[in-house]
Amino acid sequence: MRKKIYLILIPVLIVMCGSVFYYAYEYLKPVPYNISQDTIEEQNFMKKQKAALYFSTTSDQDVGGDGLGLTVFIDRNNQAKSFSSKGLELNNLAVSPQKDLLLVDSEKMRLIGSSYKEFNLKKTQYMGEQAGYIQKEKLFFSLFNTGFNEDEKYSYTISFGDRTGFKEESIPFYINATGITQDRLLLLSTKNIQEENSPMLLQEVTFPSGKMKLNTKTKLEVEGENEIEAFSSIMSDADYYYVILKVTELDHEEKSKLVMQRIDKNSLKQKTFLMDAYQKDENLTALIPYNIKHSSHLYKGIVYYVDGRGSVMTFNTKTTDIKTSFQLEEANPKGKRHHKENFFDGNFLYTLQYDQKSKDKYLIETYDLSSGKKTEESKIKGLSEILESNQARHVFSYDFLMFD
Repeated sequence: MRKKIYLILIPVLIVMCGSVFYYAYEYLKPVPYNISQDTIEEQNFMKKQKAALYFSTTSDQDVGGDGLGLTVFIDRNNQAKSFSSKGLELNNLAVSPQKDLLLVDSEKMRLIGSSYKEFNLKKTQYMGEQAGYIQKEKLFFSLFNTGFNEDEKYSYTISFGDRTGFKEESIPFYINATGITQDRLLLLSTKNIQEENSPMLLQEVTFPSGKMKLNTKTKLEVEGENEIEAFSSIMSDADYYYVILKVTELDHEEKSKLVMQRIDKNSLKQKTFLMDAYQKDENLTALIPYNIKHSSHLYKGIVYYVDGRGSVMTFNTKTTDIKTSFQLEEANPKGKRHHKENFFDGNFLYTLQYDQKSKDKYLIETYDLSSGKKTEESKIKGLSEILESNQARHVFSYDFLMFD
């Protein structure tokens, strides 16, 4: 009898052990098309790349030690290859005019391009906000959402510097949106998120003599009692600041609208322009941009804005005329699905889209902003395999850059 039991148990145990080893092997397999540390340190590496994407797990996985960050580079043959690092939710990439690239994760800042440098953060971070390059100061920066400090006040950490090193400072506000100019970082901040109806402030961060300076310009003024969400970055020209907002009436939550808020740089007077009014039965989630950091673009007196359904609207800064300009062809009318991103550069909009019927699944479409017509379509080889691998199956897209 005992012998029969053994004969039954042995095959069962073999199957169980085989299954455990199989799934462990599948999970631990490296992400396909992986790039080594040595490769990104090569001086000519960036010259071979035409685009980059950033993906990461969420902060709860990063805190548990299971986080993963993927910077996916796309070369001039449209081949995708990935560099793995620690994760950092809501993080983004930053590039200088010289094609030096800042890669940030929860523990390190890496500069790649003309030479390679890396720096450890003073404290592990779990959520990014904005990374960028201040051209006039020749400084990279990365803004981290640090959360509540020991005094129970909300704060952000900003790390800024260059190849000689980085400094860290604290910004004691909750940040709703950012913008980058030639010489400063713009912030739309909430003074106290624990206080109901706490005002939003337009602020600027400058870096005189390599030090950080925070200055409050004015309070945001939108008529009525509203819940306000930023749906774009902060843009500016010689005369005005611009930011696109979703405004919802507190007493009538079914009433919400999309507005352009314009602030005069000299007088600080503000004016609100209605861009769209949403219906109560409308799928408002679908309207949320793929990424508010790349949802808007100011070019030759026109603000371009693309929503989550791929509808591109324009605001003429001279005449204040507002209209729907064109529609992205592959965009889903139900909003963002899969990993979709947009990137504006000059007269062009580049958009990462997903096509279930295509062999390669992911493609980059190029649109001419003047005509609204699609001028190019590039299928990306290897990206679907990277994102469908076991290691990468829980990542989300957070950034997309075209280098040329």
